[in-house]
Amino acid sequence: MAIRTKFRTVGRILGPILILALLSPGLFAADLDQAKQRGMVCELPNGFLRAANSAPADVTTMVKNINEKRKQEYARIASEHGVTPEDVGKLTAQKLSPKCQ
Repeated sequence: MAIRTKFRTVGRILGPILILALLSPGLFAADLDQAKQRGMVCELPNGFLRAANSAPADVTTMVKNINEKRKQEYARIASEHGVTPEDVGKLTAQKLSPKCQ
């Protein structure tokens, strides 16, 4: 199966479900949205988050925890669909916003 076909398959299967799963680790969802709105956190093109240099320690810790969960989830999804975790991260990044500038 070609990589494009695998991406399409993964995209159709995951779509909104992946986004919800990655953004809802307990209490992080509301805090993450607020941090994004305040410019303290942004989505990277690889599917991970980045905290701004000025972000408080609790936001930096939250970003680290979410990125670790995403890393594990990307690996799980990749193994199920025969793609790399990096491919899953990039696909996820295409669906999430706002992006880092």
